[in-house]
Amino acid sequence: MTCRVRLYRPADLFGRAICWRLESDYSHATIEFDGTIYSATVPKVVSVGLADTGFGMPPRAGRVFDVRLTDSEAAEALAYCCSMVGTSYDLLSVAGWALRIQSMQRLNRPYCFELVYDALAAAGVFPTSKRLVTGDQLLADLYATGRVQNVTLGALGALGALGALGALGVGARSRLQKPPISIPAPKVIV
Repeated sequence: MTCRVRLYRPADLFGRAICWRLESDYSHATIEFDGTIYSATVPKVVSVGLADTGFGMPPRAGRVFDVRLTDSEAAEALAYCCSMVGTSYDLLSVAGWALRIQSMQRLNRPYCFELVYDALAAAGVFPTSKRLVTGDQLLADLYATGRVQNVTLGALGALGALGALGALGVGARSRLQKPPISIPAPKVIV
């Protein structure tokens, strides 16, 4: 089963405000399994096909990373995503980010980066999940696992994963951002 993490650049003023506040290049993230995209988007977590213009690339700019998972890991990550469809988006965490108050977070209502992180933690890719995580931190942690299969960076792809990560500036940027909060990985039944 193919798993893809999609990190999106801002497409509007609200997206640019998110990037400014997060100190990140990315304003949104989704995770895809075999042509279905799972996204924590106001007002709730949704699953949509690749043809949905609000979630595919193009029309929005960004990067797509293929993530190597075993069949059982992919099944666990997918089960987690399916269990979250219809769950309310964590609007309170938006206020928490804006005001830099980490306690304004609800565990069972993710925002976009948390949904992707939770899915991969449920699969065992990460030992814990994280709250108040940015796209840069998600990407840096994902590269640290050694599971990113491709880097769509043209000539930079020859540098290897860590070199590409450095070329993107993600490692340095993620270390300068406010650290996320580690929480236990979600449990799912497949």
